[in-house]
Amino acid sequence: MPDLLPIGGTTAGPALCLFRLILGVALLWKIIADHRFGMARFFDLDPKSLLRWRYERDEMAVKLLLSPSAFRVFYTARAVAVGCLLAGILTPLAAGVVAAWCLFEFTFDRKFNTLFLGLMCVPFVFTSGADAYLSLQSLLDSGSPAAFFTPPAPDGELTSWPQVAAVALMCQVYWSSTWYKAASRQFTSGDTLQKTFEQLASVQADLPPGRREYYFPDWFTRRFATADPAVARRWRLPSLATIAVEGALPLLLIFPFTWPLGALLGLAMHAAFTSILPKRLVPFGLASVGTYLLFLPQHTFVTLVGGLT
Repeated sequence: MPDLLPIGGTTAGPALCLFRLILGVALLWKIIADHRFGMARFFDLDPKSLLRWRYERDEMAVKLLLSPSAFRVFYTARAVAVGCLLAGILTPLAAGVVAAWCLFEFTFDRKFNTLFLGLMCVPFVFTSGADAYLSLQSLLDSGSPAAFFTPPAPDGELTSWPQVAAVALMCQVYWSSTWYKAASRQFTSGDTLQKTFEQLASVQADLPPGRREYYFPDWFTRRFATADPAVARRWRLPSLATIAVEGALPLLLIFPFTWPLGALLGLAMHAAFTSILPKRLVPFGLASVGTYLLFLPQHTFVTLVGGLT
């Protein structure tokens, strides 16, 4: 990696600035969806919410029992921080607030994608110049839309260590996922995906209108979401393909000549993931695919985006 991504300093290049925007959009999707599903009332006491009742009795949780008022202040602060991250305003502080919220949220709603989004904010806490491209300030300074979208020429070939840290985190996500899935006979047999879709399909009709997180057409349910043993065999090939793609992606993305293939495979894989649970997985998929830009050398990124603009 040092030869492919020479490391130095903390100044954000244009790729990291664009990733800041992508990560901000992913977080914005998440907070809007969470608010629509009632997260603002999660710590209410009168009446006490079911989530708080469970949280208080969970002996395994690392708990931070905020008062309803403190929860709402933190809840509002994280929304403001996401807006600042999108606009490139006080980026290190905004990223720190969002990362702290995601870690707090993980204590009462243990979803890996929430932890992932929080960890992806951490490099921006130590980054300088993340507002140099695609920010509110750069919009005000640009004389035209073309000037706003055109990435600035990189100052040398060095890649900031916060950007390399984000790349390393994404590699770890893919390789650890590959390891656990490959070691699971239940996953490699297709049984995990079959049972997941069977369970989701069985409760689909019971979800209240306007609160449904997913939708499976009847033909899909009949062929891929029933208890028939043949269904698990149909999921075996997609399961093995997922393991192969996740294991190969970091290696494909790190080399510029295989980067297009890796990006295409990653987009297809995350699109398939997102079709299962859109509300939950759109932010994860968007942030994951957004990191692909960070694998590119600075000059390659500028050439790629410059050609599009």
